[in-house]
Amino acid sequence: MTKKKLVAVTACPTGIAHTFMAAKKIKSWAEKHGFDVKVETQGSDGVKNRLTANDIASADAVVLAIDVPIMEMERFDNSKPLKVRTQELIKRAEELLPAAMKQGKDKSEAAAVYEEERSAYQVFIGHIMTGISYMLPVVVLGGLLMAVAKITGEFIDIGGTPFETLDRLGFMTIKFMYPIFAGYLAYSIAGKPALVPAFIGGVMSDEVYKRFFGIETWAPSGFFGAIAIGFLVGYLVRYLNDTIKVKTELTTLKTMLLVPLVSGVVMVMTMEYVINPFFGALNHSMITLFTEAGNAGRGVYSMVIAAGTAFDLGGPVNKAAGSVALGLNGMSDSFDLIARELGIVIPPIGVGLAAMLDGRFRPRVFSSEEQTVGKTSLLLGLIGISEGAIPFILKNPKMIPIMILGAILGTQAAVLMGVMQSLPLPAVWGWFLSSDPVSYTLSVIIGSSFIALALLYCTKPASTQA
Repeated sequence: MTKKKLVAVTACPTGIAHTFMAAKKIKSWAEKHGFDVKVETQGSDGVKNRLTANDIASADAVVLAIDVPIMEMERFDNSKPLKVRTQELIKRAEELLPAAMKQGKDKSEAAAVYEEERSAYQVFIGHIMTGISYMLPVVVLGGLLMAVAKITGEFIDIGGTPFETLDRLGFMTIKFMYPIFAGYLAYSIAGKPALVPAFIGGVMSDEVYKRFFGIETWAPSGFFGAIAIGFLVGYLVRYLNDTIKVKTELTTLKTMLLVPLVSGVVMVMTMEYVINPFFGALNHSMITLFTEAGNAGRGVYSMVIAAGTAFDLGGPVNKAAGSVALGLNGMSDSFDLIARELGIVIPPIGVGLAAMLDGRFRPRVFSSEEQTVGKTSLLLGLIGISEGAIPFILKNPKMIPIMILGAILGTQAAVLMGVMQSLPLPAVWGWFLSSDPVSYTLSVIIGSSFIALALLYCTKPASTQA
């Protein structure tokens, strides 16, 4: 008897945690129930295990567990796949996958019954996360280029050398984070026609625009301005494409001239007279408020950024908090990145410490699998990836406040000790580029130790665990 076959694609904004967690969930479920399975992952390392046309055509069920637009989506035009967010698939695999398989070859029925309905909030967050997923490599590469230059500068004078070029190029690269973000946010709404107008709008939201035009008193609209223009351009381009009807032979004129002209002019006018003045004034007020408050203001600001960063471990709140921190850091030296960096590394390192200490002071509270995941989380934390702790909060969301408190404690310790960090490098090699590497490391230990002990003492021992 021929086995039934399940194929799937998984993709999340960062291409690290949820992408592979969802893939593992699908594979485990299919193998457990005796089905053939093939899962394509579109992660940070590119497309792996790519589905062929024959794979898709011969499958009894197709599942797209995706949070962002995927490459070659047209492959699935006739397959009527089950579409679901990665986190939803991870939580509800035992419910969603059997339902999809029971439909057999009647894929139109499967799609009609089981395609996930998304709320307005989920659609909103989905577009933002798409933009962020394309923005992150810009921040990472720019930070790494600057790190190489600054580490080298600790030993030699890099003036006039290629390392000075690396430093400047790294800084310039980071300045493209908002244009890339706004462009791909709009792209996720309306496709390629929205990409360039929103990209230019993103340029107008940051320091690049200010420096090019020599506007001394102007405050950039930053992350919130990039969000606003991304949505405006995306939905404007979609509206124009849907409502302007022309003859087939005039389609090129519409897409190459009319839509770009209207969307470009509207974008510039809106950025110049609405978005930049409003969000620029908001950012300027925020800078003034926290700067005049001195250390107390820095403490409150750092607390908010740390809490947001640790809240969902790489999710939309985490990315929003980090983007705000990066934007304010570019506008004022008073806003360093210590809260963002510590908020990223403390939770996964804390989970890893908990796994290592489990069973040493009281009966074990984690299963063997959880201990393995915890130790992996520790390693991921050291290289600046917070998603390793996600399995623990998925199993017990009550752990989220513990993660937040640990990040706040570590951040406040760093503020009290006067530690500053201006480079977007949460990985362990970035710690040495802070103003005080010893105090920085001590802050990590304080925050992560709190998380480890809180997890161990707030989790009930289970004698049935392996």
